[in-house]
Amino acid sequence: MKSGTLIFLLLALPFALSAQQDKSAAPVTLNETQVLGRRVFQQRCAICHTESTPGARRYGPVLSKELVDGNEETIRDFISNGSKGKMPGFKYGLEPSEINAIVEYLKTVARPAKHGGPAQSQDGMLD
Repeated sequence: MKSGTLIFLLLALPFALSAQQDKSAAPVTLNETQVLGRRVFQQRCAICHTESTPGARRYGPVLSKELVDGNEETIRDFISNGSKGKMPGFKYGLEPSEINAIVEYLKTVARPAKHGGPAQSQDGMLD
């Protein structure tokens, strides 16, 4: 009887763990500003800040909520003005509201998996 219970627990454990992980990665609905930010990010930023295919070169750093939280003004300034030779500034190509929307969207993007997996925002979209 005890071995039957043990076998059942061993078989049930992976299902319980996967259910636990699914709850923690539950999609969060983006607000209107974050949806705009996701769209602008994918149009203007994703080319350098995400991997187009696994193993492809990424030109800019991975952007996630860990980087943005507490650094919102610095990130806005960096998007607007860029940096010498590394990133172009977008102050003439994006409205301030679009830059703010990108920052708000990035606050929803989880850090990517360590093994080069794509970042995934809380709304389930891959970045």
